[in-house]
Amino acid sequence: MLPGPLQFARPIRSKHPRFHRWSGRAFLAASGIVGATGLIMAFRKTIGGLDEKAAIILFGSFFLISLSKALWHAIHREFARHREWMIRAYAIGLAIAAIRPIMGTFFAAALLRGHTPEPSQFFGTAFWIGFALVSIAAELWVSYTRPSVAAPSAVFAAK
Repeated sequence: MLPGPLQFARPIRSKHPRFHRWSGRAFLAASGIVGATGLIMAFRKTIGGLDEKAAIILFGSFFLISLSKALWHAIHREFARHREWMIRAYAIGLAIAAIRPIMGTFFAAALLRGHTPEPSQFFGTAFWIGFALVSIAAELWVSYTRPSVAAPSAVFAAK
């Protein structure tokens, strides 16, 4: 995840395509292993119960699908689509880190109310919130940075 932001930097991609390809391959390989093992772990005992399992299965599956689609688009030299799917995959990977401060917020809120919190009470909810927020942010970024395509009517009107 650390060299991930470098993958999205246009100057690095254009000036050092070899670095981009090799670090991307390393990211895909490591992410595929992490995604697959995460799904396997979801079918075992989890802290947050069924709520957490459902979040891990949904977003873990979407993570692996995003990686697969990103690779497919790269192989077929559809680099704009490749970039979009890599943004989605990278965001889901970052969501795990986003879950930690959300859990900390739940713990702090419970302690402030005088309760001794149990992680099982909100672990699943923290997963859903973290995954959802980061996924929404990724989709907004994809939409915001997607090159605009002239509408067909505008093309015909110009002729």
